[in-house]
Amino acid sequence: MNLHAAVLAALVIVARDPCAAPAARGVLAPRDSVVITDTLRLYYMGHAIGRERYELAAGVRGYRLTADFDYLDRGRRTHIAGSARTAPDFTPELLEIRRLSDTSSRVETRVEVQGGRATVLASGKTTEVVLPSVAFAIAAHAPVTQHLLLLRYWLAHGRPRTLAVVPGGPTNVVSIEWRGRDTLQRGASLMVLDRYAVDGVVWGLESVWLDGAGRLAAITTRAGHLTLEAVREELAPLYPRLMAISTRDRMADLARLSRKVVPIASGGVAHVGAASPGPTGTIALLGATLIDGGGGPPVADAAVVVAGGRIVAAGPRSSVTVPRGARNIDVHGKTIIPGLWDMHTHLTQMELAPLYLAAGITTVRDMGNELDLIVPLRAAVDSGGALGPHMLLAGLVDGGGPDAFGAVNATTAEEARAVVRMYHDLRFEQMKLYTLLTPTVVGATVREAHRLGMTVTGHVPASLTLLAAVDSGMDHIAHQPVRGDAASDSVRHVIELLHAHGTVIDPTASWGELLGRPIADPLERLIPGVPRLPPVLEQWARTMGSAAVDSATAEARMRRTLATLRALHQGGVPLVAGTDGGVPGLSLYREVELYALAGMSPMDAIRAATAVSAHAMRLERETGTIEQGKRADLIVLDANPLEAIGNIRTVRYVMKGGVMYSSAELWRSLGGR
Repeated sequence: MNLHAAVLAALVIVARDPCAAPAARGVLAPRDSVVITDTLRLYYMGHAIGRERYELAAGVRGYRLTADFDYLDRGRRTHIAGSARTAPDFTPELLEIRRLSDTSSRVETRVEVQGGRATVLASGKTTEVVLPSVAFAIAAHAPVTQHLLLLRYWLAHGRPRTLAVVPGGPTNVVSIEWRGRDTLQRGASLMVLDRYAVDGVVWGLESVWLDGAGRLAAITTRAGHLTLEAVREELAPLYPRLMAISTRDRMADLARLSRKVVPIASGGVAHVGAASPGPTGTIALLGATLIDGGGGPPVADAAVVVAGGRIVAAGPRSSVTVPRGARNIDVHGKTIIPGLWDMHTHLTQMELAPLYLAAGITTVRDMGNELDLIVPLRAAVDSGGALGPHMLLAGLVDGGGPDAFGAVNATTAEEARAVVRMYHDLRFEQMKLYTLLTPTVVGATVREAHRLGMTVTGHVPASLTLLAAVDSGMDHIAHQPVRGDAASDSVRHVIELLHAHGTVIDPTASWGELLGRPIADPLERLIPGVPRLPPVLEQWARTMGSAAVDSATAEARMRRTLATLRALHQGGVPLVAGTDGGVPGLSLYREVELYALAGMSPMDAIRAATAVSAHAMRLERETGTIEQGKRADLIVLDANPLEAIGNIRTVRYVMKGGVMYSSAELWRSLGGR
């Protein structure tokens, strides 16, 4: 056996048996050249959208990786070229990531390592970073084959508990754990893959599989807010099974995380973390100002009594009887409001569930996801085995073809009806229409949804105008669809028709503001709480914006948006607060703040994220306000948002279904500050 083969064999032994002795550090350079070439199929939101082709070559001085990551998403091409050079033990020497177009090639990331120091170009800045003894270079999710080098480095260096990576802040912490061996049927033969959990390359856990030869078999990761997966071309038939295995891992991870967070109090219902039960029974929150969400005046020195997950009584302390034996919690000087709703999210990773709860968001509407993830995630939270908000689901459907979004498509009326029935059987509350649907398919989808008691939301399909979409029966419209001068007769006419139809709009104004902000402007101007985010999430959030927009242009756009929001509200069109993800959790505060800046009263802005959202989802008898008999979903703020709407950010405690948590403790459980 030549020296190169011996090095590979040692790595393969470790990959197959995590208890085996790790490959030695500082092995001699291989004398022969061995080249591995593979093609990976890329999936975005479960839809096959492109490929990554790579070559890993062993030479006399170590290893070289070249990768071409290329996909088409909804007609927009993302083309990234990556190259890396490492020592024989996979210690990084050079990493370069380029973004390509038909006419240009731009270096986005470059890391050069020499003598324990790294010169790092990332986000347009060059820095010098002193590296610890165990460190690697990897630039987020693309190209995905960077993870192959990362795992080989980890295996060759004794599987350290953590390792530093660049680019970071200035370094990030990555942990890797062997999770097990999966035996999968591939044709007439069996394939055995080793599965690893990787945390810290992007925000949240990734699953990575290596085969017995140490080749990359598959990976699940995140590209921005949405799911990205890659599977080796010949293993594509195994894609559904691999994704199900990854989801099983993530649900177990979420359950473990949830058990570490002990409630402050529980109003007589089972709660997450039964191994460490918190107090149970009747809870009385005493002394706060109560904003019940009904639109009436606030109640000073209030009492809110909770038992059995429900609100037993709420009102002035002088008129509320607190049962004997209740646990009294003094919240003088604070303000109680209903739990917040985010009506436009994509819970594409398990970490988002407790994060939304930490932000005081007790209900979310998921507006498009992979079924193999969101259905088990909802079940885990509903069962009490995992922390997270109540989840209402809108089933995404688009037209067919390579530019379609998501894996569920319908091109005929018959297909549309079948899709609606599938989502209905999975207990989805709504259908979400997307851009490529034809008028025939839209009509069939709406009629079948309404027949089954579902409502319909989504984008205005390209085949329809806004008013045609409303006439077709769409109950809600995602994003802000009204165009033109808010004071014009044409816009006033559109608003009158929206009001007449009872159409609900979720404007996602904070999302548009975030994408259109000048990248050089401090993110804290829009999202003051961003430093409390987990570090990798914070770093990603700071990249959101545009280098091509100046402050004056961004401000002019926002003035037009606010004028339209004002006209919609004054015209009686229901507005519900949604973020399209944005900066998860924190963007909802900005959404509510923008409604107040548009001229809504602080009370109406709060109601857009509470009572109006509940009414839009036909749940006003169950939740959305703090009233006797309703579900005990509420938050305790350190300051009154009626005095300054920005005070909605001061979440101290969050109660979902009668179980109360410390917001700070929830943030800490996720690695936040």
